Amino acid sequence: MRIKDTVVESRYFVMPVDTNSIGTLHGGRMIYWMVSTAMLACIRFGRGEAVLGALDSLFFLNPVKLGSMVVVKAWIECAGRASMEAGVLAYSVDLLKKEVKPTTTSHMSFVGVDSLGRPRQLPYSISPGPGEEKIYELACKRYEERKKILGEREKIGLDVAEYAPDARYRMRSSYVVTMADAPFGGLMFGGRLLHILDEMAGALGSRYCGDVVVTASLDSTYFLNPIRYGMIIDVETALTYVGTSSAEIAVKVLTENPVSGVRRHAATTFFTMVRVDREGNPVPMPEYIPQSEGEKKRMEEAVIRRNKRVELRRLAEEVEKLHRELVSYDL
Repeated sequence: MRIKDTVVESRYFVMPVDTNSIGTLHGGRMIYWMVSTAMLACIRFGRGEAVLGALDSLFFLNPVKLGSMVVVKAWIECAGRASMEAGVLAYSVDLLKKEVKPTTTSHMSFVGVDSLGRPRQLPYSISPGPGEEKIYELACKRYEERKKILGEREKIGLDVAEYAPDARYRMRSSYVVTMADAPFGGLMFGGRLLHILDEMAGALGSRYCGDVVVTASLDSTYFLNPIRYGMIIDVETALTYVGTSSAEIAVKVLTENPVSGVRRHAATTFFTMVRVDREGNPVPMPEYIPQSEGEKKRMEEAVIRRNKRVELRRLAEEVEKLHRELVSYDL
């Protein structure tokens, strides 16, 4: 199949329930919609159930206001035996002004699974059509890079230690995965998990600055161990870095089988939250001075990630243009 043959589109109206306290779209809701649409493309292409395995860095390019319409388009760029590389593009439409603005774009990796959540053979492959060669080539390269990272999955999955036990700014919360959270093969829906993580990161950011924060970006995230219906998930968030108006929040997710007591590391990622005023303009964060050796080490690591994000954001803007050539914006 050509890449264009796999494109699916979802539309959402931004309702009050979707917004934060200043009337713009909640970042976690946008991530949820993007994962949902990408999963839809994978289900249609793979003729069966699919679950999220990884998500590339995601940057929010423009805020989305209450009453706007969000259009999310997703497609399959490359496919292996059981895995699929999906591209996703989201933009907002102001129906009154007839104005279109890019919101975010990303790539995600999904795995086709059977009714028990086990990987299964996909029925199709991707054969790029005219003008799709570059997208296909980049997707296949990402696929090979992901295999290297996931090769360390078992080792990393055994790391069940707390991420930042000495952090002064830290929050923890636990959840039970219900059937509503795990629609396919009893595996938790990745969009639901990322929505929870975004809320937790935002809560810690707000606690630190005593004000409203919004999601600016989400770092690449790999799901190291499956999260199944009935499991307990423990979410730990910790402040690692504070800039002029932004803060980096680390999030680590552990799973626990309530019967056996076995715990596994499911994912670790990093959110960038920005403090804003009631009009949505960035305002200064309170100064953060690390004190313990752990805080100093985590801040040094965060500075490296922050510098890397500058380049990744530039690349995201270039990818957005490439994606727009594949699936144009329309009202």
